[in-house]
Amino acid sequence: MLVLLSANVQAENADYLDMPLEELLSMDITSAAKKEQRLRETAASAFIITREDIHRSGVTSIPEALRLAPGVQVARIDANKWAITTRGFNNQFANMLLVMIDGRTVYSPSISGVYWDVQDTMLEDIDRIEVIRGPGATLWGANAVNGVINIITRNASETQGGLLVANAGNEEKANLSLRYGGEITETAKGRVYLKYTDHDSFWLPEIKQDAGDQWTSIRGGFRIDGTASARNSWTLQGDVYDADEQQTANYWLDPSDPANEYAAPYYIDPLVKDSIDASGWNLLGRWEHQSDQGSVAALQVYYDHSERSEEFSIQSYDTLDLDFQHRFQPLPKHDVVWGFSYRQVKDQFNNTFMAKVLPDSQRSNLYSFFLQDEIELQPDQLRLIVGSKFEHNDYTGLEVQPTGRLLWLVDSNTTLWGAISRAVRMPSRVEHSADIVFQIVPSNPPYPPLEVHGYGSNSFDSEILLAYELGLRFQPRDDLSIDLAAYYHDYDQLETLEQQLSPEGIPYLVFDNNLQGDSHGIELSVDWQPREWWRLQLGYSYYDISTSLKADSSFLGSVAPNGLSTPEHQASLRSLMDLSNDLSLDLWIYYSGYINRPAYLQETSVPGYTSVNIRFAWHPNEDLELSLVGRNLFDKRHLEFVGESYLMPTEIDRSFHAQVLWHF
Repeated sequence: MLVLLSANVQAENADYLDMPLEELLSMDITSAAKKEQRLRETAASAFIITREDIHRSGVTSIPEALRLAPGVQVARIDANKWAITTRGFNNQFANMLLVMIDGRTVYSPSISGVYWDVQDTMLEDIDRIEVIRGPGATLWGANAVNGVINIITRNASETQGGLLVANAGNEEKANLSLRYGGEITETAKGRVYLKYTDHDSFWLPEIKQDAGDQWTSIRGGFRIDGTASARNSWTLQGDVYDADEQQTANYWLDPSDPANEYAAPYYIDPLVKDSIDASGWNLLGRWEHQSDQGSVAALQVYYDHSERSEEFSIQSYDTLDLDFQHRFQPLPKHDVVWGFSYRQVKDQFNNTFMAKVLPDSQRSNLYSFFLQDEIELQPDQLRLIVGSKFEHNDYTGLEVQPTGRLLWLVDSNTTLWGAISRAVRMPSRVEHSADIVFQIVPSNPPYPPLEVHGYGSNSFDSEILLAYELGLRFQPRDDLSIDLAAYYHDYDQLETLEQQLSPEGIPYLVFDNNLQGDSHGIELSVDWQPREWWRLQLGYSYYDISTSLKADSSFLGSVAPNGLSTPEHQASLRSLMDLSNDLSLDLWIYYSGYINRPAYLQETSVPGYTSVNIRFAWHPNEDLELSLVGRNLFDKRHLEFVGESYLMPTEIDRSFHAQVLWHF
């Protein structure tokens, strides 16, 4: 990768290896408790991906950066799709992970999952990515079941001046970013950015040709940070984007349309060259006030518009979200955070033969209130955290999501914590209102072919998790830190697709909640600095998931996420070396184990794979860095995941790219 860096950026990267591990453990994190607190004082399985981590990894997108966090399963489906989750139950539309950018929720209300292709910004503007593994629903609400990811961008005052980033390679054909920051008034600073991406296609092994999944995107945005007084600060930011993506897919055709007679008797149109048009914009405002007594109040409002069009689905959303929170100390030894929020989502669907949502337009409302108290049981040593979220949605009514956490600061080098939490994932629009064609079965003439539909259900209920967690943070030496978490998750009312028969004897599927399961695992992070110029970072995750159908499940059978979409083992090893003041060499080995069945309706398994990645960078002067990056070096291509039935298994190619980053 070729990169041009400023003096500031060069200094930041140089300081990264100079930073003692104790300072890394003392970094502030906000997503675990909706307040700033040191990482070592967090009663949750938390990991911070810093901007230096992102830069030195050589990744070019937010999904790929998430591989840096232990316990996060990142699997690329094709050039423009990812399956990402924490602690299991991954799939193309994984829906147990809450993802935010600067506190703005980015999941799609239709599927409760994330379209990762349009979650982007200038990576150089990201301050950190906070990853909370395990439930965070007490503070963040429904869908924060298996984890929370909050992507936090830098204050505009930290991004002054100009920055140009450009790279090119065999897969990353072009990636160009331009940002400029300046002073607007004496009390406000801002920045604007523009980013363009052009990505080549991957490989379809079944037909031995390009996958036809190339894509381009362009986005721009701004951020302004200011102060109204010594105790009042504000932020205004927004983005606009447009993506033009391609995919190769298999689509069902309407047997009642005479134009589709050529596809009889199966009525499938294979290897369709389809396009995805995704666009949108968002605007967010935030105000924060600090009182003389030390309390902090914050109000955030955002509006988000998104559109997505592909052959089988055309959808748009408008989201209005208001969030208020207040932190204060009503009594000695009590630190209370409370707040309320309101969200309205208006959706619109242009129904197709393959996928209908009825009604095709709807407004839904979400109201919530939360309260959490951190009680100091023993000064500077033992703390109890108790709280709950009370949330009302239009599908299932009131949901209560409590937590109890205990934090023990054994000494300056050791932290122990434990937690018991309840979290729910509320139904999505598809699970409640969809009509999806899953299969067309030929019939003997003169009978028409049999269409097997899957229907949403008004009786579909929230999925429920009861989680038990234990954790240890330990720094036995100045150059070594260890973070270990273990968990047991008890799931109930998990999604199933139940097979039923109509009065005419025609089979169909319906969404229901007839799966239960449990999982347990460990997440390990080790940071060791054997030399001042060399740091090693190890991440490891172990998952064990088992599920079973309830007695209420249909005797005809059902389709369910059985936990087989998660590898038993994942591991990551990074070596970061400053060879001299102007040369750095970084090696990253990433392993993901065997996946038995990643998709609902495809039985294709995914072999385990090992990805070897390298980055070499040179700083010819204080404003310039040149670097080269190679990814998947020892593997021409490999399969990482398989999407749902309309998608073909796609292999990820080996890639190289050069990047230039220049501060001016």
